[in-house]
Amino acid sequence: MKSEHTSVVIGIDIGGTEIKGGVVSSEGLLLIERRVRTPIEEGEIGMIQALHRLISELSVQTNCPILGIGIGSAGRIDSKLGKVINATNLPLTGTMLADEVTELLSLPVYVDNDVNVAALGEAWVGAAQNNDSFAFVALGTGVGGALFSDGHILQGVSGGAGEFGHLILKPGGLACNCGQHGCLEQYVSGSALQRMARKIDPNYDGHMLLKLAGQGDLQANKAVDHFVIDLAYGIVTIHNVFDPGMIVVGGGVITSSEVWWSKLLETLNDISPKSITLKPALLGNRAGILGAAKLVYDRINI
Repeated sequence: MKSEHTSVVIGIDIGGTEIKGGVVSSEGLLLIERRVRTPIEEGEIGMIQALHRLISELSVQTNCPILGIGIGSAGRIDSKLGKVINATNLPLTGTMLADEVTELLSLPVYVDNDVNVAALGEAWVGAAQNNDSFAFVALGTGVGGALFSDGHILQGVSGGAGEFGHLILKPGGLACNCGQHGCLEQYVSGSALQRMARKIDPNYDGHMLLKLAGQGDLQANKAVDHFVIDLAYGIVTIHNVFDPGMIVVGGGVITSSEVWWSKLLETLNDISPKSITLKPALLGNRAGILGAAKLVYDRINI
């Protein structure tokens, strides 16, 4: 790496499939990027070992001083303690993640929820740059969310602020793994699109559904129309409750936005007279790395 960067930080994004990491400058430039498979089957010990290997690899590939390490992890996080309170899809529940990583390089380590961190990345160098107030909606396998207010992520009492996926869209509707029924994520997530696709053909998946919709298939377009209407009502609810300056939509499903984004804007205009500023996220799967790095820069005031 070139030496014009006097110092850097390491940003880590722990997901259910991959652990992504990068070396990031104070300007938000991703200088080095690496990723490893998430070894869920190896339990907490295997996860920590994989994390240590990735961080060690990144640290030896830069000749700049490393100021700290930021980590975004799936699950509910106590950001003050750097602890994973609960992670349904990762074997990290109860893990003092910051302590485990601090031992490796004796550097300050900061941890937050992966969606909060992705929102922080979009605020720093993405779609919400220069905006002090916005809501971030992450459409992935489920639906995550984050609230950014006065330049800071809102945490809530137990780190659960911004759980937009569990707004009840349809009372008495589909059962959700959170214990409620009719949650938004049961209707507008990647998993919801998968379910819709299989109703058309058991061999279809969500990607095929969106591809067919883009090609003008009537059944696929009908399913996507339902997805869009439900998402629009969710967005209007988020806007009415929190009154953010804008709403940024990210997550893996946003990669198919050319199929449904214009429909979403039209539907929003139809169902609400309010002016809602809506933008697609810009950073893709690098948002978590960059946002995790920003956790460090915000704490050390660089």
